[in-house]
Amino acid sequence: MNGINFPAVEQTIKMIKEDPSLKMKNWQARIDWKSGVENTLKIRNFDPIKIDEPEQLGGTDKGPNPVELLIGTAASCFSITFQVLASQQGITLEEVSVGIEADLNAAVFLGLEEGNGGILDPVITLKAKTTANKKQVEEIAQAALQKSPVLLSMKAEIRLEVE
Repeated sequence: MNGINFPAVEQTIKMIKEDPSLKMKNWQARIDWKSGVENTLKIRNFDPIKIDEPEQLGGTDKGPNPVELLIGTAASCFSITFQVLASQQGITLEEVSVGIEADLNAAVFLGLEEGNGGILDPVITLKAKTTANKKQVEEIAQAALQKSPVLLSMKAEIRLEVE
């Protein structure tokens, strides 16, 4: 439904039920420094993604910065979660568009102030043209907020290992 490969998802569910050790999936990414604050992000067999900062933060603006990638990833994970949940309910999706905005206090990053240096006041905006009514869309969107792996991960404590 809606282009989602549910047979593959159902097969994964079946395999996890048969062998609960399969529920844990290890994901990996690698960052390689190039110069200044330019880095490349390598994930599986995909082309590397350039990561940089805008000029006012010492970069050369050759790619999105980590905060832009973070909020973009959060919005895309929310969108995918919404799409899967809606499809599981038999709702046809004609259009789905998700925007996200968040503030960041650059003074904390630059060491000028103490405080929360992470994203602040994130707002996700969902526009969906579906066979569902607005109440159903809102309920599915709320569920997507609670089930999105990336949004949930943004609350996780990070363990650091220095080699």
